[in-house]
Amino acid sequence: MNYNELFRLSNKFALITGGTGGLGSEIARAFMSSGADIAITGHASKAGDIINYASELGRRCLVIECDILDEESIYDAMNIIASEFGTLDILVNCAGKNILLPAEDYDSDSFMNVMNLNINALHNVTREAGKRFMIPNKSGKILNLSSVKSIIGTDKDYIAYCTSKGALNMYTKQLACEWGKYNINVNAIAPTFVRTQINAFQLDDKNFYDALVSRIPLARIGRKQDIASAALFLCSEAADFITGQILCVDGGLTARQ
Repeated sequence: MNYNELFRLSNKFALITGGTGGLGSEIARAFMSSGADIAITGHASKAGDIINYASELGRRCLVIECDILDEESIYDAMNIIASEFGTLDILVNCAGKNILLPAEDYDSDSFMNVMNLNINALHNVTREAGKRFMIPNKSGKILNLSSVKSIIGTDKDYIAYCTSKGALNMYTKQLACEWGKYNINVNAIAPTFVRTQINAFQLDDKNFYDALVSRIPLARIGRKQDIASAALFLCSEAADFITGQILCVDGGLTARQ
């Protein structure tokens, strides 16, 4: 048994939704460093650094401008993957959003806007990846990006986000049960705060930051590589007997009362 090879993704093809975002792009780099060729959904204008990194490594990186809220667009994206890669071994559902509003002011349109992207669109991508590639191949790794807010609440503005990520955890467990017979592993990562362009305004608030870090036993927020490393593990052969799990990458936050 070569344990080094168990953690590599050589000759694997991966799709990462939201792959031009802060966490998605870091996962893309980790996968390519480990030998995978990748496709990412996102805006091509934001993919320059990832494309350059792929070129340096001699890896393939497809940038697909897919609207994952549109089922026809998802179908077209799967056609591109089939044409370019021939198969798909790994799906990472990294696309997501939040709208910061107090629960009492959360109108139904805003609530469903968050739910549609974080749950409905994720399901549509996952269903098509499964039907098109993983179920026929009797093999696959699916990783969903959840959040510690799927497990613990916060004091304001996250009612739709927390609800969607809680649903995502149960989606992960149920799909693992249904697709285990196809040798498909389905897991999720639940990070605490990691600095990205989207949440920088919160982390730049000293009171917010200090209160957050004071609750984390390891006394820091997450780093992008913390999330990418966990993703690499769960999508590798080293995690072949792990499915239906929600891995908290949170410095111990959810362990503390």
